[in-house]
Amino acid sequence: MKPIFYKKILKNGLTLLFEKRNKPVISMAFAVRCGGINESLSDKGISHFIEHLLYKGTKKRSAKKIAEEIEKNGGYLNGFTDESLTAYYCKIPSKHFELAFDVLSDMVKNPLFDEEEIKKEKQVIFEEIKMYQDNPMRYVLQEIHRFLYKQPFGEPLIGTEKTLTSITRDKILKRFQKIYCPNNMILCIVGKADFKEILRLAEKNFGNQKGKIQKFKIMKKKCNAN
Repeated sequence: MKPIFYKKILKNGLTLLFEKRNKPVISMAFAVRCGGINESLSDKGISHFIEHLLYKGTKKRSAKKIAEEIEKNGGYLNGFTDESLTAYYCKIPSKHFELAFDVLSDMVKNPLFDEEEIKKEKQVIFEEIKMYQDNPMRYVLQEIHRFLYKQPFGEPLIGTEKTLTSITRDKILKRFQKIYCPNNMILCIVGKADFKEILRLAEKNFGNQKGKIQKFKIMKKKCNAN
């Protein structure tokens, strides 16, 4: 069966991408058009931090339940933060498509941002920073990035202990509310599903709130050749 591709932008700005395949599995991702290039120097690492926190519970699911609902049905759940986007994705048998959609949409709409989880996750990321510094390849690439570009783009995507220490729950919540809106999101699905059903769920689960993403100019440092 030749893949069939669909694209639609909803009235609220949410972009839907769907490739139909005749295999009993679905890959699904919610991507937010915001990453490291959209952070000020004082907020460096906040996009990655929010990514971590979205797995720590919502208004109707604990962190354990988020993982269990996907994994006990044969699925896999993960996410990543890049310079230009933050994404949350899963792969699951297609018969559990609606469940996976509900879990992922719940994560990107209703995170709790529990104060205790924020404290715990800061420590996790501090250890991650140390791990990167102990990895020669990662550390060298990070230093090349720092020498090539001016701040804030020259700073590590993961942030620093100083910037992460200054990030409060209030700052996280304000950024989330400003950015995690349909017009800043892409829903990408590949697998055995019905596009009309995807459209119905997307329109049912997302409102019309509009968000704005701050942009910073990416500037290279001047080379001081002798």
